[in-house]
Amino acid sequence: MEGRLFNDRSESGVAEVVGGLVTGREGRGEAPPAPPGGECWCAVFAPDGSRLAWSCGYRKVILVPWNRYKNCLHSQDRLDPRGVPLDLQKINIDAGFPVTSLAFGTGVPEKELGFKRKYWLRFDFTKDLILATGHRNGRIRVWDPYSGKLLLELTDHSKPVTGLAFAPDGSLRLSSASRDGTVKVWDMCDDGNMFKTLKEHQSPVRSLAWSPDATLLCSAGDKQKVLVWDMVNYKLLRRLSGHFNSVLSCCFSPDGALVATASCDTRVIVWDHATGQQVRVFHHLYPPPGIIYMSGDNSSQVKCVCFSPSGCQLASICDDGKLRFWDLTSDSQSAVSEGQAPAGDAMLTCSFSPLGGAVCVGHESGSLIFYSAPSHLPSLLHLSRMSVRKAVSSPSLSDLPLPPALIPYLTYHRP
Repeated sequence: MEGRLFNDRSESGVAEVVGGLVTGREGRGEAPPAPPGGECWCAVFAPDGSRLAWSCGYRKVILVPWNRYKNCLHSQDRLDPRGVPLDLQKINIDAGFPVTSLAFGTGVPEKELGFKRKYWLRFDFTKDLILATGHRNGRIRVWDPYSGKLLLELTDHSKPVTGLAFAPDGSLRLSSASRDGTVKVWDMCDDGNMFKTLKEHQSPVRSLAWSPDATLLCSAGDKQKVLVWDMVNYKLLRRLSGHFNSVLSCCFSPDGALVATASCDTRVIVWDHATGQQVRVFHHLYPPPGIIYMSGDNSSQVKCVCFSPSGCQLASICDDGKLRFWDLTSDSQSAVSEGQAPAGDAMLTCSFSPLGGAVCVGHESGSLIFYSAPSHLPSLLHLSRMSVRKAVSSPSLSDLPLPPALIPYLTYHRP
């Protein structure tokens, strides 16, 4: 299951395969299919870009070294820009139970804190990363990604844990989503204490994501629900209404101004979460189907969506076996590039690499395939917009001494 370089031809509008971690198993669509439990439901990059956690099925998680300088696996290139080999080893973890979600967390080292935690037993603050795995039996396990050692087990969910996310502010707050209809918040700085349960969903929760400043949390799930939470006061802030079927994935833009959601209704919707307005809608079927089709079972359910690090693009995967890239800086409603899943092997999850040049896609066979992302150099205007939106919400833009004609651009609305 080592990474290997593929040599597919690059064509205009086609996302070519540039690498992969391959299990050798067949997808469920092939005969004979692999036994259940071998799916790659999740793959996440560490916040520092040094590792990739790959859930490759049958309880196994592999921490694969990633070359953050060359944007590739160590097995493809392990040298830094000075030609010095990067010294990271692959870590194999037997998680004990089938893995349904993953998340890396990072905290402030002990030496940078203003006090000492005399009671601290489980975590070593001199290390920058921890890894959490969510499981089919409702348990959450926390690991040392440097050694693969189990540190902690959290047991409050009653059904599969479908999403995990650490707050990006270094507070080591872990949020978890479950099919039991709840979102829970755990404090790793208090020995994993579960201190808040958010119950508004009342039906399976499929995905969650923190805003970049860690003040908001978006959760998405069945019955068309997309909820935005105030994570300072732990209160429901807003509902985003507009999908016609279950919502399977959600993510914040890098500047925190937008939320993108992927749904079984064949669409990705990009929202201004501060106002609840829909900024863009990307259809995965043309012509767009009617509400009756979108609200029922169909073959174009959108499984996952993610923003590029530059905020210029979205990537989505769909039941039709295609990876699509969408350009947020243009008026086009069509995908600018597409990648195709291997025959009989459904796509389940996707994530941009830290530098944004590639997208990793997890498959039903457990394999993780890397596709090239379209090249895009952000304009100075877009970078300026991101800088403004990191500090100013949509409703507050009108308070700034700005030309009225600039407001639609800053709110990502097309004229």
